[in-house]
Amino acid sequence: MRSNLKIFSIVLLFALMFSLVPAAGLPTPAAAASTCDWAQFVADVTVPDGTSFAPGTAFKKTWRLKNIGTCTWTTSYALVFDSGEKFGAPAALNFPVSVAPGQTVDLSVDMTAPSAAGHYFSYWKLRNAAGVIFGIGSTANKAFWAEINVTSTSGTGYDFTANAASATWTSGAGALPFPGTDGSANGFVLKKDNPKFESGVTSAQAGLLFGPNNVTNGFVQGIYPAFRVQSGDRFQATIGCEHGATTCYVEYRLLYQIGSGAVTTYWTFREKYEGQTYNVNLDLSKLAGQDVKFILYTNAYGSPAGDRALWGNPVIARAGSTAPTATPTVTGTPPTPTPTKTGTVQPSSCDRAQFISDVTVPDGTVFAPGVAFSKTWRLKNVGTCTWTTGYSLMFDSGEKMGGPDTAAMPTNVAPGQTVDITINLTSPTTAGTYRGYWKFKNASGVPFGIGTNGTKSWWVEIKVSSTVTTPGTSVPPSTPIAGSSYDFSANACSAVWYSGSGQLPCPGSEGDARGFVMKLSNPKLETGVTSGQPGLLTVPQNVNNGYIQGFYPPYTVKAGERFRATVGCEHGATSCYVVFRLDYQIGSGAIQTLWAFVEKYEGQVYEANVDLSPLVGQNVKFILTVLATGSPTGDRALWGAPMIQGVVTSVTVPPPTATPTLPLTGTPSPLPPPTETPSPTLPVPSETPSPTPTNTTAP
Repeated sequence: MRSNLKIFSIVLLFALMFSLVPAAGLPTPAAAASTCDWAQFVADVTVPDGTSFAPGTAFKKTWRLKNIGTCTWTTSYALVFDSGEKFGAPAALNFPVSVAPGQTVDLSVDMTAPSAAGHYFSYWKLRNAAGVIFGIGSTANKAFWAEINVTSTSGTGYDFTANAASATWTSGAGALPFPGTDGSANGFVLKKDNPKFESGVTSAQAGLLFGPNNVTNGFVQGIYPAFRVQSGDRFQATIGCEHGATTCYVEYRLLYQIGSGAVTTYWTFREKYEGQTYNVNLDLSKLAGQDVKFILYTNAYGSPAGDRALWGNPVIARAGSTAPTATPTVTGTPPTPTPTKTGTVQPSSCDRAQFISDVTVPDGTVFAPGVAFSKTWRLKNVGTCTWTTGYSLMFDSGEKMGGPDTAAMPTNVAPGQTVDITINLTSPTTAGTYRGYWKFKNASGVPFGIGTNGTKSWWVEIKVSSTVTTPGTSVPPSTPIAGSSYDFSANACSAVWYSGSGQLPCPGSEGDARGFVMKLSNPKLETGVTSGQPGLLTVPQNVNNGYIQGFYPPYTVKAGERFRATVGCEHGATSCYVVFRLDYQIGSGAIQTLWAFVEKYEGQVYEANVDLSPLVGQNVKFILTVLATGSPTGDRALWGAPMIQGVVTSVTVPPPTATPTLPLTGTPSPLPPPTETPSPTLPVPSETPSPTPTNTTAP
């Protein structure tokens, strides 16, 4: 092992040395590249990374790039080969059109797969009219690439779209026909010949549109006939919401069953409409030699309203078969690639980070234009090397928000330890939604991040609003959250609390079988982190499907206000499995559900971030509700810093520790408690997947 590490270190050193040598025949990038010429990778329009080809196969590679500099790219600019495998492509291709700052362009080049089996990268950059080379990344000098696999064996693979009629389709409402009826409340599946993804790109390949059945946490699934998996087979698909389905928020799963055995989850991914698509590329080798019934499954995350989930060209790609082109991969700078013979360096295997939480400014926080704020992430060293103060945080791509290029690691971080990294940013001056992507850089200058291979970025996401609301006065001045208008923790005993056994005292008594609510100054969250903000511990009545809810006094909702809270089980309550709901009542009208979230103890917390715009100007009685999903044993549900918050005009202290925003709109369902358990009706697989935090997947 020591010998292998020594060899790897030598290879890494040479790779770093050679990476400083410019490619033959190309001008050297300017030492201080002007932000006049700066590109951002947007998408692989064709040939997603890892596509498999037979030897000698001709293909067309198309990248989508955005001009994020200040100079127009004229037709005198060019796409130029940088390093790696050229794939028989020309050395340079002029731009097809002029591209003004802020615009995007699709650049295509004809390529041919090599004749020898292997894993290949081809690196490309851009060249301006003066012959200066530039590219992507924080210093505008990184390459983008094409990555393919070439294999000499043959095979046919499996096309899930073409064989969709052979699958057995069901939802929570029972058996479904294929093709289904668009908009059916029972759920539906349709074949789409040229699906249009949320990125705005129309795919050249067919796919499947899933609509879950129209209930909270509804689902739809297709069980395919048994397929004999071979070594090297991969499941590939492009996933994302359908274009225009702006309220879409779903979870994708690839499940499988062997014979009559248990249904098992192979892969899961949570997807919210944000204008991006993602490529799935899963190695199926561990199932080789077995007859496997694959199951494509999609469920609503809470409310099913607007959930239209696309599986773009889902296939099993077999070595030697040509995988069709697909729609774009994730928006943003692509991951650092595997090293090639040309000297491109991947992150050291000892440098790995894990995103833990957004300590300040959770995703979706709303700011007025030009507001200064501090962003703090909590990350864990899950590698084997200590992060010294020679390591640093580095801007990777997206919106920089006036932040630094780099920021030094504040302290040494040994393997297994966590660190809070803080940078000062400023919200842009134009209204909109903005993301900035960040990574670490080790002492040798090699970038690394989160994810299995240490190649993925984490981010800050904010919304800038031109409408600034004035925070209300009902919250005491000492409340340490900028922009808060109503604090549910501070006013907990102004609410009237009930369970199935009748009215409850406030505060309640620990262990009261009728259910109880208690105010906690510094609750310990499911993640093990002690919050710096107060919260409410709510425990349902100790009966099957028991519940607890608090009716708050009427509150007049103002424009721009949102309900926010960090929700999760109390630390140590490992059998906790509940439903959080934000209900409301206007006057003596029916109780309505504005938001719902199913939460099971899995070591994570989630942030409710609910737009209250539909209730503006009305006197609303908000109701915090928690229901046991079946047995109430161990159900201890925390509402961390629940409040109504207006547009943030200043940030004086951190908001509550939380992981990514999960805004949901629940299906109206007034209490008394429902007669049906609110958990999903899908048979629980033998390996229940943990929810995927937004910030742990490639942006």
